[in-house]
Amino acid sequence: MKTAKVLNWVIAIGGVWEILAPFILSYSAAKTPMWDAIIIGVVLVILGAWAGLANASGTVKALSWVNAVLGLWLIIAPFILAYSSVKAAMWNDIIVGIIIVVLGVWAAQSIKE
Repeated sequence: MKTAKVLNWVIAIGGVWEILAPFILSYSAAKTPMWDAIIIGVVLVILGAWAGLANASGTVKALSWVNAVLGLWLIIAPFILAYSSVKAAMWNDIIVGIIIVVLGVWAAQSIKE
């Protein structure tokens, strides 16, 4: 379970990046991608830290799967929320989303109950 906990801390760091990305990548004027990044980033930080601190393997596994789903959301959000024209936001979300999906699935699969 140690692997899953470490991976979830990395997911939490990815959440911090999502919160900061609109300001670092200069797309904070585009309200939809900015708020999507901030909201999903906060949720990733909370769930990633929760999974990183949890001692119950079922909790860590469930939170890891939820994080993976949030990663999928990041991948499709630019198209569903119609901000694919904001290239910095779109590519940031797709890349971070792929990373979060991989880490979330890896964390969930690393737990043997």
